[in-house]
Amino acid sequence: MKRIILHIDLNTFFVRCEEIKNPSLIGKPVAVGGEGRGGIVSTCSYEARKYGIHSGMPMFQAKMLCKDLIITSVDFKFYNLMSKEFISYVRKLSNKIEQISCDECYCDITEQYYKYGNNDILGFLAKFQNGLYKATQLKCSIGVGSTKFLAKMGSDYKKPLGITIIRNKDIPNIIFPLSVKDYYGIGAKTAPRLIKIGIKTIGDLYYALKEQRDDVIEFFGKFSIDIINCLEGKSSNQIITEDFDPKSIGTTRTLNFDTNDRYYLKSTLEEEFDRIYESLIKKKKIAKTIHIVFKDAVYTDSFKTKSYSKTFKEPTDDKQFLFDEVIKLFDKSYKDQEIRLIGVTLQNLEDKSKSVVQMTFDNYENFEKENETLLIINQLNRQMHKKVFKRASEVKKTNGNQSSNF
Repeated sequence: MKRIILHIDLNTFFVRCEEIKNPSLIGKPVAVGGEGRGGIVSTCSYEARKYGIHSGMPMFQAKMLCKDLIITSVDFKFYNLMSKEFISYVRKLSNKIEQISCDECYCDITEQYYKYGNNDILGFLAKFQNGLYKATQLKCSIGVGSTKFLAKMGSDYKKPLGITIIRNKDIPNIIFPLSVKDYYGIGAKTAPRLIKIGIKTIGDLYYALKEQRDDVIEFFGKFSIDIINCLEGKSSNQIITEDFDPKSIGTTRTLNFDTNDRYYLKSTLEEEFDRIYESLIKKKKIAKTIHIVFKDAVYTDSFKTKSYSKTFKEPTDDKQFLFDEVIKLFDKSYKDQEIRLIGVTLQNLEDKSKSVVQMTFDNYENFEKENETLLIINQLNRQMHKKVFKRASEVKKTNGNQSSNF
């Protein structure tokens, strides 16, 4: 029995969240992102896209294209709240969910679909789509396939509010005619290089690899067979859930656009960190190691992935401490190159109930004093509604490094 895999993708998620907060924005050209000379469009409404505005565009350029453009700043706390509502509703379909980012997930509905003998899958999914909107006011596109790749290609095929089924036999008719830039995983920097050597469509790419055309094989190297498998419906259909005892909890995000905007990258890290931290607490774990990863946007023989880790003396679930260390690690390792993927992982997890901090009598008093100081600082910061006070050790570490405080 072939699996029935969905990829559910929320349409212009950040913009839609802003419209939910402020309905007067509906139907207007809206861009979410930072203003100023260095501001970047994170996402924009379909009305704004009619002017040629797109994700990754400098905000000053977007304003030149549309003088009536409405700009809103990012509100990750609200977006995270709406993301939880989204996933909660998806669980009505199935518990086999793999959340990829705040606005998209894979879902395996094989058992549910066959159990109820539902032959009208379009009607089945349209009902889900409408139910999601009524419950959350969020809009989505859905792709259906026997693999995760086909489901992802399906959700991208028709937006907004699309439902696209791509069976294995449909691949030549639906996917092959698409531009090579529409192949999931091929970025804006890579597509022009392929077009330059005559690979204009996904079908061109498939047949060139099948015929073992040397320049194309050399271009993709070991990934050539992966592309062939994807385009023959033989790639992964495994949904990775969190229903196990993990030794690590992590996530990666393929960005909407290649960027070296530090503020945007840190905001993305914060959003992804919030997700995995919530899972850490839910599973009653503490972490001893943080790990970050990012993938360069420039393709040479492959997209180069760089990863960095830091291990602490003792495991912890102190959210502020862990996130501060993630940002410090990012500031230390990131060299302002454009990247297309970023991720964060908490590693070397232990059960909180079983973990005992081993202390000598000498360091016990220091620990108690440090804890007492931290409690006072946190209380003062809560009263000020922002992080004003820090320990002296934190000030010394961050002094002269403005980029770590954002």
